[in-house]
Amino acid sequence: MSGMAAQKTLMLRSISCLYLLSFSALLQAQNLPTCPSRPIVLALQELGQFYRAGVGLDKDMADEFSLRSGCKFETPVLPRSRTWHEIEAGRVDMTLSALKTAERAEKFWLFPYLQSRLQVVIHKDKAVTVNSQEDFLKQDNLFLGAVRSFNHGYNEAFVQQLRKLNRVVDVNDSERLYAMLEARRFDAVIGLPLIYNAYLDRAQMESKYKAIDWSPETLKGYAHLALTRKNFPEAEAQKWNQLLQAMIKDGTMLRLLNRYVSKAEAEKMLE
Repeated sequence: MSGMAAQKTLMLRSISCLYLLSFSALLQAQNLPTCPSRPIVLALQELGQFYRAGVGLDKDMADEFSLRSGCKFETPVLPRSRTWHEIEAGRVDMTLSALKTAERAEKFWLFPYLQSRLQVVIHKDKAVTVNSQEDFLKQDNLFLGAVRSFNHGYNEAFVQQLRKLNRVVDVNDSERLYAMLEARRFDAVIGLPLIYNAYLDRAQMESKYKAIDWSPETLKGYAHLALTRKNFPEAEAQKWNQLLQAMIKDGTMLRLLNRYVSKAEAEKMLE
C-alpha cells in the first residue's frame, strides 16, 4: 500500500471512529431506553390498517422503535385477548393501538399517542330506525358483532347491556368480524376508521353502511402504547414514552400515518 493510500485509510478510520463516538453520545443525550439482553417482544394484532397481512401502522412504529432505541424487537401476531394475558404475565413486553380502561391503567403503563373516535358501522337499512344507543337497545332483533377483548371506550357500557341480552356475537379477529358483517350475521360493529376502512372500501361504505359517532362531542379517544409493569420500572417506561413523543414532535408519526390516511386526517389524529 502506498503512503498516500495508507494515509487515506487512516483518515477514513478516524472519521468512522469520530462518527461512532458522536452517535453514541447522541444516543446517551436522548436518554434512550435500556435495551435488554433479549429481543423486546411487541405483540401485533390483526386490526385493519394498524396491522394486516404483514403491514400496517403498528408494524411501522415497531420498526421505528427499534431504529431509534437500538434495541432488537420481535413482533409476534397474537389475538387481542391473548395479548393482554401475555403482557400481564410479562411474556410480552408491549403492544400498540390500545384503548385505556381503569383496569388496564392499574396493570400496565399506558401512554397516549393517537386520537381517533370509535364509530358504529351499521347496515344502512337498519340505520333508518337507529339514531342512538337507546334505539338499538329497544329493537331486540338487532345484534352487534365484536372482537374478543376489544374495549369499546364510551360505548362499552352499551355493549355490556347487549351482552346481558345475548345480542353480541364474539369473534377472534377483525378479518372475520367484517366478513360476518358483510354476510349480515349481525347488524353492526364498533370500530375506528383505521380499522373498518381496511375491510370496507369507500364504495361499500357509501352504498351499504352508515358510520355513526355516538360519543360525546367533548370526548377524545386515544390509542395508547401499553407496556408490562413486570419488565419495565416506571423510569424505563417513561423513556419509551419520551421516544414515542419525539416521533410525534419531529413529524415521524405524521409521515407514518400518511401512508394510510390523508394528511388532513393524520393531522387531526395527532391534535
